[in-house]
Amino acid sequence: MLLRLCAAPDADLTAEFANLDDEDWYDLIEQAIPKRVAALLDRSLQRAGCFARLPDSCRKAMVDEKRRLAMSAFGHMISLSDTVTFLKSHNIPAVALKGARLAYRDYPDARLRPLRDLDLLVSAEMAEQAQSLLISSGNYELAPWAEYYGLDFGHQLPELVDRKHGISIEIHHRLNARDWTDEPKLVRMVFEQAEEIELSGTNVQVPSMHANFLHLVEHATLHHMFENGPITLADLHFAAQTGNVDWPVLITQARGMGLERALQLIAALALAHGATWVPQALQQPQADMADHLDVCTAAMLRDESLAEHASMLRGISLRKGQAPGWAAAIRSALTPAPLKLAGLLRVKGDNPLRWLAYPLWLFLRGRAYIAARRAEIDPESAVQEVETLRWLRND
Repeated sequence: MLLRLCAAPDADLTAEFANLDDEDWYDLIEQAIPKRVAALLDRSLQRAGCFARLPDSCRKAMVDEKRRLAMSAFGHMISLSDTVTFLKSHNIPAVALKGARLAYRDYPDARLRPLRDLDLLVSAEMAEQAQSLLISSGNYELAPWAEYYGLDFGHQLPELVDRKHGISIEIHHRLNARDWTDEPKLVRMVFEQAEEIELSGTNVQVPSMHANFLHLVEHATLHHMFENGPITLADLHFAAQTGNVDWPVLITQARGMGLERALQLIAALALAHGATWVPQALQQPQADMADHLDVCTAAMLRDESLAEHASMLRGISLRKGQAPGWAAAIRSALTPAPLKLAGLLRVKGDNPLRWLAYPLWLFLRGRAYIAARRAEIDPESAVQEVETLRWLRND
């Protein structure tokens, strides 16, 4: 039901709601809130006149969540406006990625598209300067959970927290990890085709429709293997509903960035659950795509508490080319990422002292692996997900 709700948010689900008993409602609400689609569910319930069907505790949880989302949408808007204004005062351009455009331009109401944090893309030449200026202003600080690393580690710098509004902010200098070779093409597209929206009296740059659509596709597939949840289907629905997508051009752009299969797969997944936005050109799935749809559906509905475990097993399988058994785990444990060691010791990636963190890394790695094997995840599913990732990349 969550997949259908997100793939076709304007569909009438009255008949489906009528078939739910109390236990079903509890399960549905328990899934919808952490997956950030409670507001979409509330919208559908109100349209169907079914909100009164919820058990009392479910209704209370939904009312509380709606109140929280309203406050969160306002807080994120003010924090984004303040942060962009601050960076502009230091001549640092920033583009607010994905969720900002979706919430404040594409969705009919920002409360329908909750933001967890604010992602700001800044050029690699200015990213560390932007981070330093924000911290030195006294209005931002490193998040308590942030690790220590620089430009050489990943696609973003350590997370910040807006001290006034309590909003998490990430300064990005790229869009993804290092294994997507065509990433620079999308980074350039985001910067070169950026558009402006007005928020709280501030002009904020956001990606163009096509750049954002392609980023959503890449982020859900290559980046997260669908573990960012069914909200991606709603994102694509509302983006497409604006009518600003030139499908032949978008498909050509996706092909040029190595995202054609990713676009085809996510379109097939959306179509399977009632999406109305999928153009004819994407309604002819490849013959070998069917094997991957069930894998993606399971990953999209996976409990968030298991996502990190699944990612670890997937990473071991991807690097070692086999099922994530004990032998693969041992080999992985003996080949740590130097930048990860440096982060643990809070030194630069090329500092030889980083190896002093190896015993700690080994302990943490082993503990995480044991936790992953004990979690309710079939190690074979990691192999299947790796096969899907390799298919997406046309390996």
